[in-house]
Amino acid sequence: MNTSSSLMKPRQHGAATLVVVMVLFLVMALLAAYANRSLLFEQRVAGSYYRSSLSQEVAEAGVEWTLAQLNGNAMDNACKPVDSAGQRFADKYVLVNPADRTISSKVTDGLGVIDCARDTGNEGWSCRCPAADSAHTARAAAATNELTPSFAVQLEAGKRGGTMALKVRGCTDSVPDSCGGVGGVAIADISKAQLAKTSLTVLVGLVSAVRSPPAAPLVVKGGIVSTGVGGLGLHNADARSAGMLATLGGAWTGIIDTRLETVPGANGSQAVVQADPTLLNADAQEVFKMFMGTSVARYPQHPAARTLSCDGDCGPALEAAYTAGQRIVWVEGDLTLSSNKVLGSVSDPLLIVVNGAVTLTGPFQLNGMLVSTGGLGWTNTSGMTSLVNGIVLVGGDMATAGRVDIVYQQTVADHVRNRLGSYVRVPGGWNDSTN
Repeated sequence: MNTSSSLMKPRQHGAATLVVVMVLFLVMALLAAYANRSLLFEQRVAGSYYRSSLSQEVAEAGVEWTLAQLNGNAMDNACKPVDSAGQRFADKYVLVNPADRTISSKVTDGLGVIDCARDTGNEGWSCRCPAADSAHTARAAAATNELTPSFAVQLEAGKRGGTMALKVRGCTDSVPDSCGGVGGVAIADISKAQLAKTSLTVLVGLVSAVRSPPAAPLVVKGGIVSTGVGGLGLHNADARSAGMLATLGGAWTGIIDTRLETVPGANGSQAVVQADPTLLNADAQEVFKMFMGTSVARYPQHPAARTLSCDGDCGPALEAAYTAGQRIVWVEGDLTLSSNKVLGSVSDPLLIVVNGAVTLTGPFQLNGMLVSTGGLGWTNTSGMTSLVNGIVLVGGDMATAGRVDIVYQQTVADHVRNRLGSYVRVPGGWNDSTN
């Protein structure tokens, strides 16, 4: 009896242990399943955060890309810069009224036509910049299984002159319309497709290339000496500027009254102000800032300004720069123009800013504004036309020989003040939403 009881006890202890172990295994399995479920949930949350951050970054990249394009040179339909046969992004898609700075979009399709998708092979963006009156079409999907983000751009008129709204939709898909656009994709559908989008709106302002253009064809910090046959001719028949011809800090030696043309009924000599105290008491740097709106040192920081380097005659380089879409040209050092070129147009003028002296020789035609922080020497004995259609601002003295002319164009003044310039973000003028 005692022997049998002693043999059964170990078996009973083993069965109890087995039950405990099985229970523990069951608990551990439940814990593992719960931990795995939590891990999957955390992975999905992390993936959502990643896609959300990616769409935000893509939208920001779209804003910076668009600002660079607005301040850029001529481009083709793939948004790539070209030296000729292209068009500036700002001219292609933005309409600026030079009279009141009102900005509007030229794009006629409400869904927009400008978009880009990440080009991982070339470590850049593959973009589309078709004509402004083109109809919206969806991008072709990228031929890759990798996550390929994209963004779409729309431009809208601002509520104040000189501003516009830049709207960018960032998407984690290679087709921006997948995140909203054609058909108005619902947020729930975007979520089911495991996509993310960010809609970013930024207020953009136009900083004028010339804040206060002179209301006369010629402003000279110093004096003028005119010699030779013909002399310096100034012409201004614009009533808005009262027919003003020139403002000088010094005197004009060799003035020829018959070469001064102003509004009907006015005297040409009386439209020339000599020994102007403001110019007389200011230095060249102050004169520059008075009209250009910023200092000589800071002006090259204009996002739309391009620095031009040339040796000898700068005429061909200026012509090439204009053809490539450059409208604000900065020349560091002296500039010489001696070739017979037609630069710019009255309706699309060229602004040349020279941090140094300027030497003009022979026939040419500049449609725009010429600014020199130093002196200006202008010689034309060719018998052909040597002409500036617009405005000349000289920070030193001016000397002319032969027949040269400056014709004031109010259109040029309006363009360099209200249409020509750099597009920048307005501080605090943004909002975004991410899905």
